[in-house]
Amino acid sequence: MIPPNVGICPGDMPVMHRNPVRPDDAVASDGSTPSPISPPSPDHASAPESEGVSDVERILDSVDTISENIGKSDPVASAVARYVESETRQGALEIPRLPHVAAQILECARDPNASAKDVIRHLRADPVLAGRLLEMANSAMYAGSQPVYDLGTAIVRLGLSRVGETALGMSGAMKAFQKERRSNLLSRLWKFSLATGFASEQLAHHVPGEKEESGFLTGIFHAIAAPVIVNAIGRLERKQKIPHQSDGRVLGLLDRLSTELTGRIVRPWKLPKEAVEAIRLQDGKVRERRGKPLAHILVCGKAIVADLGIGTRPTPIDFDRCRDFKFIEMNDHGLLGPIREVVRDRTVEIARS
Repeated sequence: MIPPNVGICPGDMPVMHRNPVRPDDAVASDGSTPSPISPPSPDHASAPESEGVSDVERILDSVDTISENIGKSDPVASAVARYVESETRQGALEIPRLPHVAAQILECARDPNASAKDVIRHLRADPVLAGRLLEMANSAMYAGSQPVYDLGTAIVRLGLSRVGETALGMSGAMKAFQKERRSNLLSRLWKFSLATGFASEQLAHHVPGEKEESGFLTGIFHAIAAPVIVNAIGRLERKQKIPHQSDGRVLGLLDRLSTELTGRIVRPWKLPKEAVEAIRLQDGKVRERRGKPLAHILVCGKAIVADLGIGTRPTPIDFDRCRDFKFIEMNDHGLLGPIREVVRDRTVEIARS
């Protein structure tokens, strides 16, 4: 059985404690939970830039062959990683989306009276479409003199009609979510990521030099591979490529694969280097995140959401164990009170809409 959360931070906890879902919602594990893959060395990200290779590309290249890193130690994890990597390379990867959220965006984009602000409000609840729009806004067809790192600028650059067309074109991805028998798990993963976006956004507001939108996008994208992994497991089971996986085993696979595969998925979305590093280092030791405020913000955002029990069992924040709060000078429950209220209210508002 998966042990209960103990209220500590990524990098200081056993692998199974990192997953944003309630352990008591899972059925008994088969006892074969794998060990986590060690995160790439932070020194790799600070190496001199090779000609024609960006900082972001160099960071992402470190997690390019996840299935090879796993090798024969866990055939199921290797099979899932190979499947996701193959779909990503072929441009055929489908990321499950919440049907009602996608439908709201489509309806808003079709409304002639809707403003960009209205679209953004709904778009923030759909990480998949948000990532696609950022990718399009930074493509050769639409790119301006500066890269786009926020949804508002992306919508202005693309135009509401193009946003609507894209939302319509992606509506087929909703079917994968509706057909997935682990839809309850997918829903809880979505809630956790959405709330982490809100929490990271609020924390960024209090950290000098950090942008709120960067915090939000890093938060909602931090585990974008999780629904992909759940979907891949279901497909491989139906094709009898892997045996049926218990819920506990699925959580173990999420712990092992999510961060590394997220790096592959967000590659075309043109996220800033700081966001890519924050996602890569979220499960590492706190010392690896020193000097990287956005990485601290992401870890603290996840801790706030776990404290609220959104998508997971409530896990009180322990500042002695989660030292990232100290690095952004937010290690005070009084300072976190207003942030917790905003995160709870916004997440509930969107979840009920």
